[in-house]
Amino acid sequence: MDHAAVIEIVDRDGHCREVHKVRAWPLRIGRSPDCDLVLSDPHLAGAHALLHWDRGEPAADLAAAPGTERSDGTPDAGASPAADGPVLELLPSQNGAWLDGRRLAAGSRAAWPSSALLQIGTTRLRLRTALDALPAEKPLNRADEPVKRDARPSWALPALLVLWALMLWGANWAANDGSASWVDTVSALLAPIGVALIWAALWALVTQLFRHWFAFGAHLWRALVATVAMQLLDLLLPLLGYTLNAPRLLALEPVLMSVGAALLLWWHATVVWPRASRRVAVGIGAMCLVGLALTVGRRTEQQYWLGPSYMATLAPPSLRLVSPKPVDSFIDGMDKLEAPLLRQAEKRNEQAGGSGDNEE
Repeated sequence: MDHAAVIEIVDRDGHCREVHKVRAWPLRIGRSPDCDLVLSDPHLAGAHALLHWDRGEPAADLAAAPGTERSDGTPDAGASPAADGPVLELLPSQNGAWLDGRRLAAGSRAAWPSSALLQIGTTRLRLRTALDALPAEKPLNRADEPVKRDARPSWALPALLVLWALMLWGANWAANDGSASWVDTVSALLAPIGVALIWAALWALVTQLFRHWFAFGAHLWRALVATVAMQLLDLLLPLLGYTLNAPRLLALEPVLMSVGAALLLWWHATVVWPRASRRVAVGIGAMCLVGLALTVGRRTEQQYWLGPSYMATLAPPSLRLVSPKPVDSFIDGMDKLEAPLLRQAEKRNEQAGGSGDNEE
């Protein structure tokens, strides 16, 4: 009964590139189309080697032929093949072969154990048979698992784009006094959408470079979700501050915007480098913290921390939930501003007096 076996073509690092099943014994190896295993290697003869499966023959009958030597040129007396198993017979050729670094001349025979690497010409071969113990199955590394692409309904992306366009139109309508022309209105609507499309296209090109996937829809979806969320935040946070008489809530806006921008960058990066999402998150998080610290430093120079102490726009009075303060209370509170304003005026006068530009 013949034994099942396969021959693997391996690279210089020992990694298998191709697998050929041995369908019948003996197996001829060479460049000729008549061979059972055809190798495109110019350093091989038409029929270079013959692979047998010898069954129970005495080891003495399969002694290595004269001319068998090691790679350093010294004769190899221990080249006798095994009594039962695959045996390699080299046919007439110019280059012969090497079995585990041992030189085999044309016409020699040697056992080919599964642990040995055979090189004929520049091709490296490895034999595996059904008698060899099969290594245990290795657990799949997380880096080798398939990455699931975005799955969403076909209507989700157009619906979100329409929602954002309506929000842009509403914000533009509330910001002008009705004197804007239709050209200005359309420009205010199309300019942000064009920027979002270009942003998504650039990320899609990066994804195409690293993953061979032009993920325009995935990146546009992320850009729209983040933009709509931040625009809603920009609308609701001042409204909530006015309703609750808590203008200091506006101090949260730059913090939340910075965090939202960092999350958007990370969300885009997970499409390009899904295996390195944690490392990317650490890098983007560090950049976010540095940017937030610089924002705080810049705002302290403007006499407030993260947000202004007043609101530039007010919602309708019907939305206010807290009781209004009397006018006298407001005027009394203005006394606290007198001392800071005087100090600031004195500072400006000193700077103007020391500039050297006094008129005679």
